[in-house]
Amino acid sequence: MVNKKYIPTQLIEKRKRKKVKIVEKIEERRVTTPYVLRRFIIYFLGVQWRRFTRKPDMEKTASQLREIFEDFGGFWVKAGQVLALRTDLLPEPICDSLRNLQSEALGFPFDAVRSTVESELGVPLKKVFTVFDEEPLAAASIAQVHTAVLRKKQIPVVVKVQRPGLENAFKRDLEVIKGLVNILIFLNIATYLGWGEFITELEKTFQEELDFRYEASSTIRMKKSLKEHKVFVPKIYEKYSKRRILVMEFINGVMMSDYIKALANKRSLAVKWEAENNINRVKLGERIYLSFFRQLFEDNLFHADLHPGNIILLRNNKFVLIDHGSTGSLEAELRNTYLNYINGLGEGNFTKAADYYIRFGVGVPKVDIDRVRVEMGRQFENWYVKARVKGIPFRQKSLGGAIKGVVDVAFGYRIPTNWDFLKLTRSVLALDGSIQYLWPDIDVFDIINKYNKQARRRALINGLRPDNILKWVGQASEVVNQYNYLTLPELRKRTNAYELTVNQFALSMVVILRRLSYVTLVSEFAILYIFLYQHYFEVIQPINTQIIDEIVSKFPYIPYLEWVGILIVVGLIFQVLLACVGILGRKELNV
Repeated sequence: MVNKKYIPTQLIEKRKRKKVKIVEKIEERRVTTPYVLRRFIIYFLGVQWRRFTRKPDMEKTASQLREIFEDFGGFWVKAGQVLALRTDLLPEPICDSLRNLQSEALGFPFDAVRSTVESELGVPLKKVFTVFDEEPLAAASIAQVHTAVLRKKQIPVVVKVQRPGLENAFKRDLEVIKGLVNILIFLNIATYLGWGEFITELEKTFQEELDFRYEASSTIRMKKSLKEHKVFVPKIYEKYSKRRILVMEFINGVMMSDYIKALANKRSLAVKWEAENNINRVKLGERIYLSFFRQLFEDNLFHADLHPGNIILLRNNKFVLIDHGSTGSLEAELRNTYLNYINGLGEGNFTKAADYYIRFGVGVPKVDIDRVRVEMGRQFENWYVKARVKGIPFRQKSLGGAIKGVVDVAFGYRIPTNWDFLKLTRSVLALDGSIQYLWPDIDVFDIINKYNKQARRRALINGLRPDNILKWVGQASEVVNQYNYLTLPELRKRTNAYELTVNQFALSMVVILRRLSYVTLVSEFAILYIFLYQHYFEVIQPINTQIIDEIVSKFPYIPYLEWVGILIVVGLIFQVLLACVGILGRKELNV
């Protein structure tokens, strides 16, 4: 539960909040293949006519395509959003337009809500909830949300209820989309878009969107990992969360989307609310960005849709992440590649950034890679120069903006990109959509460097935990065991003719290594004494003499964590030396 001291004052009174429009009768929507084909044929004829008359209008082309997907509704909206990922192969205006696809969010009657909840729980609604607000808090294409109070312990919750008939409607849409894609593949149209991967991604989206248990699982995992970030995630009540309903903790904060609207339309009200709740926009934006990097590179579990509607603001620059249906993780190599790409940008090493960006490509065609690298590096440099200028629009200096020109280069050479990287890019662009209102003069280089500094510190602290130290020792022992049981027997077979020489050499090495281990042990105690002298003098004060003090005081001051690291390294060296003495002193070598 969120501590009450972090609950902010309300920005918009409940009675002034816009109500969700309810449609009393739910009509079954059906989009047929002939209708879809007719709409797309008319659309493409219009595009070709504008090209023929030399009056291309990319903005019109993009908006018309978005209108088609919105007209189809249902799963077509999701299909358009997935297609928007292809920033590497589709013009930017089209991707931007499809990314902003919205289906009409009309609410459905409470009778349908009650029916779904009782069907999933198997008991009357009043047996689970003492209060269940019939008026929805919000509505979307997949579900609508109600506030309620659990009968057990009287806990305020949010109940997410899936739209009636959604599965059948989505299934029909998916079949129509598959049929259309098969026609495109048969006619060899736009094959560079990777239609097979497109369908695979749609099927994954279909499965996850229709079963709220996926979101429940992701939310539970995110709550555990984000606790370390001091970022809040609503608690999931698993007992009441099923395939078509999701019950979670109600957090009485302020939606970032409401805060952004206030900044745009009632700025004085937003500024007053900031003062009341100790909100610093830049600091808040920085914390959100740093948390995203940490989710991505350290937790390997990140929120993939950090738009303003999925962030709740609390007091003192605290925040809550909701709607964890869109979470992501990356295969280790891709994650490391992306980290190196980000660091290349942060260092101003544009050739390095270009090299790693090219590694995101799949099935790269036969092109002059050196030329591609130069062109991409030039685009990164242009972005770098703009990003250093005060007052430049946010989109041109943000991390998402870094790839704008580079995407054009990839598009020009028809270099397709890894789908996971495209989804990650979408996540960054969604994050930019939130951060631009908090931190319009963002310093990407500062945030990258700050994250790397914090990540190194966390890695060092994490490495000093007893369980990790034991893990390292175990790994070292495993290496020794592998040598002992795998490599050493093979070496013996090959050196039988020189057994006497080996024995003599082993005996000499045992003596040398044993002496070195003694020296290392003494050094460990000396290092420990200096460490205590610098950081915990009161511990060794009773045994500290003038002679020792004169010697120890000459050592340079070393920070606490670095001393701990030195102590661990020296201790490991001591352990390895003892292990080597044990191996060389075995009876098999006649020592």
